[in-house]
Amino acid sequence: MNESKKYTFDGVEITVPLRRDDRTGIYIEDYREWIEKVVFTPEGHPIMFAGEDACDLAEYDEGGKCPDCGSCRFSRRADEHTWIGACMNEERRRKD
Repeated sequence: MNESKKYTFDGVEITVPLRRDDRTGIYIEDYREWIEKVVFTPEGHPIMFAGEDACDLAEYDEGGKCPDCGSCRFSRRADEHTWIGACMNEERRRKD
């Protein structure tokens, strides 16, 4: 059975596959696809995995560098229970 979870945000629907973790017996979201290829919202914002290393433009709300996308002030999660979302930094936005 191919389990997945769908999220709709910023005008795009994304499907995150679920995989069964043999140790815990529960299904967890598998973000490999979102790490390997960048997908953009219709407004050009990249969809990111919150655990990715932060880019050079990442910063905390209070200023200063942060270690990952999820702790960056520009990160907006698709849902409170997922680690996938969009980078809202205008400098990272695709402009075509």
